[in-house]
Amino acid sequence: MPAELAQPAMQVPVSQEGPRTVTATATSIDWSRALAPAVWGALVAIVLIVTRLATFGIAMLAAGALAVVFYHRRNPGANLTAGAGARLGAVSGALGFGILTMVFAFGTAVLHTGAELRQKMLDAVQQAASRSSDPQAAQVVEFLKSPQGLAVAMVLGLILTFVAFVIFSSLGGAAGAALLRRKDAR
Repeated sequence: MPAELAQPAMQVPVSQEGPRTVTATATSIDWSRALAPAVWGALVAIVLIVTRLATFGIAMLAAGALAVVFYHRRNPGANLTAGAGARLGAVSGALGFGILTMVFAFGTAVLHTGAELRQKMLDAVQQAASRSSDPQAAQVVEFLKSPQGLAVAMVLGLILTFVAFVIFSSLGGAAGAALLRRKDAR
């Protein structure tokens, strides 16, 4: 029998401590502390949109930038990169889209603004079609007047709004992180 196998097995001491946590670097996001700033950034953007103090694009940029600013204020040692700011902004944008969708759904259901919304959509489509000499534009208008056309338009509108919220909020988050990083470097 070889000498290595003849030796008694060594016992490894077992630690009585709990699991060790790895601390995040100052440039990464602590997601457990990032949700509240992302929500606050989204809420400010929603207020700007609903009160018409800012356009959709400006408010979406603000959602991302404010999420980064709020995160930075809550975590003074954080020095987020533009990429981390973009991720935080994207989360804020997704939350903003969800909150805004609920606000509009509430307004449509409770305040009975569905017919008004449908009419505004049809007016916008009709105006766009009237500027076109294409015969297919009239067919599109007729399709959008149907319940199926309205459903398709709503789904496409929601998808495009979600994508816009995430992209613009990501850009705002990246810009906010870059500006804060430059400020902290001074």
